[in-house]
Amino acid sequence: MLVDTLRGEHKALARRVSEALRTRLPAYRSVPVGVLDVEVELAVDRVLGSVHPGCATVDDEDLVELAAIGETRARQGVGVDDLLRGWRIGVEVLVGCARETAQDLGIDGGQVLEFVQSMLAWSDTAMIATVSAHRRVERALASAADEDRERFVRTTLLGAVSTAELRIHAEIYGLDPAGEYVAIRARLGEDVSRRELEQALGFRDAAQRPRGLCALVDGDLAGFLSEPPPSTVDAVVGFGPPRPLQRLAESYRLAARALVTAEACTLRGAHDIASLGLRSAVAMDADVGELLRRRYLEPLTAGGSADDLIATLRAYLACGMRVESTATRIFVHQNTVRYRLARFEELTGASLRETEVLIELWWALELSAMRM
Repeated sequence: MLVDTLRGEHKALARRVSEALRTRLPAYRSVPVGVLDVEVELAVDRVLGSVHPGCATVDDEDLVELAAIGETRARQGVGVDDLLRGWRIGVEVLVGCARETAQDLGIDGGQVLEFVQSMLAWSDTAMIATVSAHRRVERALASAADEDRERFVRTTLLGAVSTAELRIHAEIYGLDPAGEYVAIRARLGEDVSRRELEQALGFRDAAQRPRGLCALVDGDLAGFLSEPPPSTVDAVVGFGPPRPLQRLAESYRLAARALVTAEACTLRGAHDIASLGLRSAVAMDADVGELLRRRYLEPLTAGGSADDLIATLRAYLACGMRVESTATRIFVHQNTVRYRLARFEELTGASLRETEVLIELWWALELSAMRM
């Protein structure tokens, strides 16, 4: 008798549930009234049609319709937490209506308890179907949003986005369309996850506010930040000079060059072209480097002590071409240093008193120390 009475009033019950949802859950206020009323009425009709004393059944048709509601909520921006709260509110309203009806009709509490138990069993199954569908769509939407964001990052770094589109997307992602940003390119390795590297570089601050955007580019983490990354970051990172969004490709080109140079020099931390100096030219111009290596280093192998000569030359240049300091650094006598320098000049036919020779020798030595 109780269930039959409630079935006859299911439209009024549905309106009470809809009103409770809109009153108690702000997220549901954005759902069109007509849409919400139809869906709630469907759910109330299904639950009242499925509950029986001691049991409740959810057939395949019910599951399809409930899943559709979950998918719709996800697309409407209603979070899964609010979806679950909505189910609880609906159950509360129906239980309250059942008690009121039972009291009006003089129905004993046993029938009310059976109805509540049966409805809760149906609601549990229905809730699982709805939430599963919601999460499935939520993941798909998040994945699509991630793909759109990463596509925007890549095209911006390559300079392939119009000014109008840059402004629109900047506002969507909470960035300053008129601000300047520093392009970043960093190596991802087995010792650090993408999330850890993003955090270390400052793509998100403590309040989780966006300071820039990033994406994967050929296995590297690439993007742009409103400020340079910390120099002490435990990774190999290159960054470029500040540029407005429409000119970010300039910054990215230099960031990529700085990364290649830092990696070749086995440097950790964040580096830009200015901090790397001429080493960036050494790393990028392989043809010149190979010519200089053949000119100044290859002949040293003929003497049978190339390693000692190269170590002495490195120290000599690092010590400002002072023999005494060089001898102290490599723990040999000053005459040994003088002998090795003379031996270099003999094998190569070059004079260390010439500025051009010193520059080219330094270039060749830097290249030989790099991991290319």
